[in-house]
Amino acid sequence: MKIDNSIKLIGRVREKANDFLLNELKQIGIVDIATSHGDILSTLFKYKECTMTELSNSINKDRSTVTALINKLTKFGYVSSKKDPEDNRSTIIYLTEKGKELEPNFQKISEKLYEKEYQGITDEEKDIFNKILKKIYNNF
Repeated sequence: MKIDNSIKLIGRVREKANDFLLNELKQIGIVDIATSHGDILSTLFKYKECTMTELSNSINKDRSTVTALINKLTKFGYVSSKKDPEDNRSTIIYLTEKGKELEPNFQKISEKLYEKEYQGITDEEKDIFNKILKKIYNNF
């Protein structure tokens, strides 16, 4: 079996993508959001509000990680929380007005990231690439 550096390369691509995202955020004056907050914000843009469990499941992170991320987003005023009226043990997370204002910029940045990611790559190559990535993911 020939061993390659594909996992290392995937990690480096992720680092470069994160650097790209942080630079784009900085250019629009947002310096208090980390790339790790992106999945939570995107989920809330889509669903408006979610329980902690729903967020955890949606972004494939454990609840303690999600709690830490939510605490930081709350501290910076992007999200807030309330008790679930149907289950007092559950907390619902939702975007504040400040958080809602991020959505158009996040959409533009996501489009720029996608364009950068697939620059010079055909639709057929994109399809093959995504199929292979899904297979690799499922192997783990």
